[in-house]
Amino acid sequence: MTADAVAAGVRDIIHRLVGPARVPAHAGLDTRLANGYWLDSVEMLEVVLECERQFGITFEASRDLTPDALATVDSLASVVRRRMGERRVHVSDTP
Repeated sequence: MTADAVAAGVRDIIHRLVGPARVPAHAGLDTRLANGYWLDSVEMLEVVLECERQFGITFEASRDLTPDALATVDSLASVVRRRMGERRVHVSDTP
């Protein structure tokens, strides 16, 4: 899956969960998501869980769910891509 496709998938998850009325008109890949900007903590958790489900990954809380990683669509998509890559490595390591 391309970087653009992952970012689009993360963006679509957020739009679906918060609804079109809550999406800021200026929202882009670098728009801040939390800390009083767009998503509250419960919505952020829902986004994380839906990313795990949709992309078939599992986040490692201490490593992946940092404030910097959850800051923007682009930063979250980067973590998703890394986890997807790690998943492929682990699957290919099995006999």
